[in-house]
Amino acid sequence: MSTESTSLYRRHRPGSFDEVVGQAHVVRTLRNAVEQDKVHHAYLFVGSRGTGKTSMAKILARSLNCERGGPTVTPCGECQSCVTIAAGTSIDVIEMDAASNRSVDDVRDLRERVAYAPAGGHWKVYILDEAHMLTKEAWNAFLKTLEEPPPRTVFVLATTESHKVMATIADRCQRFDFQRPSLEQISEVLTRVAASESIEVDDGAVAMIARSAQGSFRDALGTLDQLVAFGGQRVGLDEVLEMLGAADADLLFEAVDAVAASDPKAVLLGVEKMARSGRDPSQFARDLLAHLRHLLVTQTTGEVPTTFVVTATDTARIEAQAQMVGAAALVRTIDELASALTAVREGDDARMAVEIALLKAARPDLDPSTEGLLRRIERLEAQLAGGPPPPAPVTPPPSVPSRPAEPNPSTPHPSRPEPQAAAPEARAAQPAAAEPTPEPQPPEPSPSQPSAAQPDPPGPSPAQPQSVQPDAPEPLPATDDAPSAGGAPVGPPRGAQAAEQPSTVGETGATGPAAGAPSSLPEPSEAPPPTGDLAQVQHIWPAVLDKLAEKAPALAATFDGARPIAFAGDDLTIGFPPDQPFNKRKAESPDRRQALVEAFEAVTGGPVAPQYVLLEEEEAAAAAPPDTPAPGSGEIDEDELLQRLKSEFDAEEVS
Repeated sequence: MSTESTSLYRRHRPGSFDEVVGQAHVVRTLRNAVEQDKVHHAYLFVGSRGTGKTSMAKILARSLNCERGGPTVTPCGECQSCVTIAAGTSIDVIEMDAASNRSVDDVRDLRERVAYAPAGGHWKVYILDEAHMLTKEAWNAFLKTLEEPPPRTVFVLATTESHKVMATIADRCQRFDFQRPSLEQISEVLTRVAASESIEVDDGAVAMIARSAQGSFRDALGTLDQLVAFGGQRVGLDEVLEMLGAADADLLFEAVDAVAASDPKAVLLGVEKMARSGRDPSQFARDLLAHLRHLLVTQTTGEVPTTFVVTATDTARIEAQAQMVGAAALVRTIDELASALTAVREGDDARMAVEIALLKAARPDLDPSTEGLLRRIERLEAQLAGGPPPPAPVTPPPSVPSRPAEPNPSTPHPSRPEPQAAAPEARAAQPAAAEPTPEPQPPEPSPSQPSAAQPDPPGPSPAQPQSVQPDAPEPLPATDDAPSAGGAPVGPPRGAQAAEQPSTVGETGATGPAAGAPSSLPEPSEAPPPTGDLAQVQHIWPAVLDKLAEKAPALAATFDGARPIAFAGDDLTIGFPPDQPFNKRKAESPDRRQALVEAFEAVTGGPVAPQYVLLEEEEAAAAAPPDTPAPGSGEIDEDELLQRLKSEFDAEEVS
């Protein structure tokens, strides 16, 4: 048996235009040129490897030199000329490898041989493979001969990189671009060759061989030849997977399902299953990329293209998975796998690169980059698009209670405005004016009449139920010696309540009366403010510092000695002692200001906008609680001094 007959590819090369699969535009042009005797003197065949460039050049040579009626579009394949051309031994068809014959001397030798007429046939054909490998000097030496060759001489330049061919050469040739064959066309050639060679090949094996060929007839037939040597005349899918290390359909579907379900455990188990089967991780990534592309095309077009049927026996499964996985997730996974393959080519471990790529695709929160953050936002948008849960009813945020649980007739009604703060003299005289504590009365006083807490209410009216409409308030002005119409006491609470609760109106500490206190309560349909007034804020201030210490202990120490001194709406003014300007500057940084806002919201449930001021000596003494020594008194203990040093100098205690 000759050397040529041992290869399936060489034995089953097409011998005529009718046997060519695909490349219809090339076949039609060359057939018409031969039939009409309009054969050009130079052709440029451009295409990727294994697309049939050299085979087409030999078919043209056989059609021109066939001894039985040549030139003809149907060479016999039996005459001496056809046989020698197919075997590569014809003296009239010269095949040259430009990669190894690329110098000026090689081209000069070619120019000398071109001058001789055909010896046995009608035409002399020069087939120059990898023509782009010729040097610039060789091209220039070849230019004149290529433009004006001797009669009945044809040059066929075959190349995979047309951009490397000189423009002065390309414009003297007729160019033909060879397209990559489809999977169906490769499968057709494999099936035909297997039938002629009595080889039994499963449909799944044919599909896998066609996919691994990557658009090359030569690679597909070479793989089939290798499989025959590997397993004999019976080729199954298991043999193909074992030899190629390619991933079967189940592994690909399972990997995509794990990514779509955001299940990192399933992702790692899938890669482990692939590795245990002996498959190459890089090949698995390439197969998964092809599968993801199929899903993306199916999702975009709404149907599975016929070219994909050969790669997946279960068309319904592709459609179902394409509908389940979002387009953004598909593109994201494709990008991650492409980056992983690039990293593998640069030397990274293949399995680890594939695992990290799939984990990033399944869990965007594992990706610290900006792209990962965008993916997390996309996931939130997808969840919102699926229908968010109904909003929870608005409830008042938690705050420190200001009164005991028992009913109190002096509680202000929601529909009435907040009474104005009284002067210090009125607060001092208020307990005497209301010395006898009124007994609790079941009915609520009318909004248009004074409360029953007043000693001498002029003209009392029948009591009204508490559910008074909020759109008709009738506030009465507060006086210096009596509470307002809302019935809320202006002075300090009486009895046992005095030690438990702060006042519910205008307590301002060192800043004066009614500083920051709202003039009226909000409507019942609105959410109340996060805290009642400055007194409540001062009451919960230690809890805010405790919450702040949980997240930022050093920042909490910065506020040691600072106290809220004013509260109006959301604006909270915090005063620092005059000896703490450094702490004030530290607290004014944006990140530390935000930390305080978060701690305040965590305690009260409401927003706040803190402002910082540096107090004078008198203001600091007035704003400090009774058990806090005045600044400069020297009565600071050792622990507090240590904490202050740590705060101001960002120091650490070393034992």
